Amino acid sequence: MGDRLDLGDDMAIGHWRAVLPWLLPLPLFAGGAHAESTDMRIVTKVRLTECCIEYRGLITSEANDGVYELYDEASPKPTTLVIESDGGGAAAAMELGNWMLDHDMDVQVDSHCYSSCANYIFLAGHAKLLASHASLMWHGGTMQPIDRAELEHLLDDMLGQLEPEAREAVLAERPREKLILQLDESRLELLARETRFFARIGVDERITVLGHLFEHELLANDHDYSGWDLSLDDLAKLGVRGIKVVDATEWQPWPSRDGLLVYRISLDRLPGFDPRLP
Repeated sequence: MGDRLDLGDDMAIGHWRAVLPWLLPLPLFAGGAHAESTDMRIVTKVRLTECCIEYRGLITSEANDGVYELYDEASPKPTTLVIESDGGGAAAAMELGNWMLDHDMDVQVDSHCYSSCANYIFLAGHAKLLASHASLMWHGGTMQPIDRAELEHLLDDMLGQLEPEAREAVLAERPREKLILQLDESRLELLARETRFFARIGVDERITVLGHLFEHELLANDHDYSGWDLSLDDLAKLGVRGIKVVDATEWQPWPSRDGLLVYRISLDRLPGFDPRLP
C-alpha cells in the first residue's frame, strides 16, 4: 500500500500513541484491496537545483524514487538534500536516510524537519546544515511500546482508510487475528531496521522516544506539546555530529506554524539518563 498517510496537526505528547500509524509500514493490504487516502492534504515536491535536491512535503517511497532518479541523471552530482517536511512513513524515511549515507549526502533544513524527518533524514546527513530559525522536532519512533489494544486500534485506523468493499475483501481474505499478528510482525521488523540504522550512524536510538520515556517531566507544566527538541550540545551527547548553523552563530528555532509547541528536553534534568552510543 505504500506510505500514503496524512500527518495530522494535533499529535500531542499527552496523546503520543496517535503517532504510531505514521511510524509503521503498511504492507498488510498489498496485492489485494488498495487504498488511496481521500484526505491527503500534503503534496510532496522533489526537484533538482544546481547543487542540491529539494524535498518538500510528506516522506514517501514514491518521492524517494524521484530523488534517486534525479541523482542518477544529474551531472555533476548534487551533494545536499534540502528538506522541509512534517514527516511520513518510517520505512520510507529510513530508506532515504540509508541512501543518503551510501552517497555521503549533506542535509540542509531551512524551515522545519519533524517526526520521521528528524528521526532518519536529518540524522543521516554527513553535514547537517541548519538555518538559525529552522525547527527540528521528535515525537516518536518504533521503540515505543505498544500493547494488544493499541494494535487493535491501529488496525481499525488502517481499515478505516479503505472503501467499504475493499475493507470487506481484506477481512474476507485474512481473519482479523492474522492481520493483528502481521501488524505486530511488521512493527518488530521495522524496529530491527531502526536499530541497525542507529548503529550505522552512531546515535543513541532513544532520541526518538525521550519524550515518552520521561513523559511526566514533559507534561509537568500542563502544556499541549507536539514533540520535543534538544540543544546542540545535548544532540552531540547523543551522538549527533556535524551540525552547523549556516546563517548565524546561534540556533534559535521557531516552530513552523502558530500553536505548535515544542518542548526543549535537557538531558541533565532527566533522572537516571545516560547516553548510550552504539
